[in-house]
Amino acid sequence: MANTDNPHGLRCLGRNVGGGYIETDLMQKAVGSAAALFIQDAVARLDTGYLGRSADISPGTTLYDGVNLSYGAASTLTDHLVIVDPFAIFEAQDDADTDGFAFADTGLNCNLVLNAGSAATLLSGHELDEATINTTDTLDVHLHKKLDVPDNAYGAWCRMIVSFNKHRRTTGVAGV
Repeated sequence: MANTDNPHGLRCLGRNVGGGYIETDLMQKAVGSAAALFIQDAVARLDTGYLGRSADISPGTTLYDGVNLSYGAASTLTDHLVIVDPFAIFEAQDDADTDGFAFADTGLNCNLVLNAGSAATLLSGHELDEATINTTDTLDVHLHKKLDVPDNAYGAWCRMIVSFNKHRRTTGVAGV
């Protein structure tokens, strides 16, 4: 059965890599932000302290604060509950820009593709950037394994379990 192309951002699996509960925090998106924040968007704070939109984030460079759990309309001051646990685990879809994820990609790393979300569903369009798969831990996320559900197989649009490599709250990260 072929996988379905259904971008949905980073969906939390409700635990962290140690099996414990995840930590959340309340953050704000500034009124001056001309773009919406979507549910399950990977987010980062700007130097103002407010959450940035996808255009403010540079995959492979920006330290993420976590994953947003609520929708925030463009040009509106909005509060957001954000999963800020640096060890939280998520599932996310491969963007299938080459040949899809393979079993050999397990344990490697990749960046995120920060596509726009859906105005209809309010869900994120963020995906895993298959073209960036590499061994280096300077990439955005670590690929733990394929999500083991009946409608998911290796190949195009494979859903993988991931955790952040580039997170603001991990130890050894320079302050911003």
